Amino acid sequence: MRNLFGLFWLFFFLYFIFGHPAVIYYSSEYPKQYLEQVNPTESLVYLGISIVLWSGIFLVLLRIIYGYTFKRKWNINRINQTGKRLDAIIVQTSKSASSVRDHAIKSVVLQLKNLQQEPIQHQMDIFDSKPMERRFEEGKHIQLRVDPTFKLKPYVILEGTQGKINGLFFAGWLLLLSGVIYYYVFSYQLENANYGWRFLSLSHPLISSGGFLIFFAGIFYLIFKFIILKKLNLGSSSLALKFSGLRAAAVIQEVKQTGTYINEQPEVRFEVEYTDATGVIQRATVKKVVSLLDLGNIQTQRNCVVFYNPKTPNQVMFESDVNTK
Repeated sequence: MRNLFGLFWLFFFLYFIFGHPAVIYYSSEYPKQYLEQVNPTESLVYLGISIVLWSGIFLVLLRIIYGYTFKRKWNINRINQTGKRLDAIIVQTSKSASSVRDHAIKSVVLQLKNLQQEPIQHQMDIFDSKPMERRFEEGKHIQLRVDPTFKLKPYVILEGTQGKINGLFFAGWLLLLSGVIYYYVFSYQLENANYGWRFLSLSHPLISSGGFLIFFAGIFYLIFKFIILKKLNLGSSSLALKFSGLRAAAVIQEVKQTGTYINEQPEVRFEVEYTDATGVIQRATVKKVVSLLDLGNIQTQRNCVVFYNPKTPNQVMFESDVNTK
């Protein structure tokens, strides 16, 4: 069901990027009239805009694909060689593990000590290539490798993990590139009427589709980075705090709603005070999205446990949130 839901939104997005601009253009502006009156310099400007848009799109896509293939493989090999080794014990394994061919994909909860020897829990998905060996059952010990700088994605891996390059990403990129090049040729043959590129305009799909793709992709990126990751305390900064942070008892000085809601759940700002490992009293602000059902409880809560960054003491997360990421 989740895959069908994802495919629906993918096709919905692709329609409004590629299909809808074409429907509007070919139903309202095609065929163009009086092409002989169009300034040829103007048509070359539109052609240049189109080429710049699509060149930028394909370069960005190629960089993203490179990051998820060759660079990720190199990072995994590097983490295996230079990453810090941590011993972990499996305290929970998903009962409904999915499988791919003869391989199992298991979600496990691990109990271990981080780089500062603080106890933490960590959940990760493991691709088990040898399920018959039962290596990932509850109570078994496994070893992790952690990049202490948290600059090499995926930052935390199962020791011995081998990076793989999925050629489907490059095949998809080439398919899209071929489709755009074909549409340039198709549009020119269909609409030029012996006047070159004078049929181009800002509403032509060669320009509008590229512009819409950049606009909507930019909107999704900003929402994902500054709302989903930041507001829900996800991403590399939270992972780094879990694996390199120190634990401390804290006192909540103030609790106040920020006025922001995520999925109709309020964001709450906590002013906390704690004493760091050097004996210095630190004050920090923690923002998190809480359930409406928990608002009454957090208003009266005063004592808590936090994880903080020794290098940046105002970077703080509640221990309960650290262990659920």
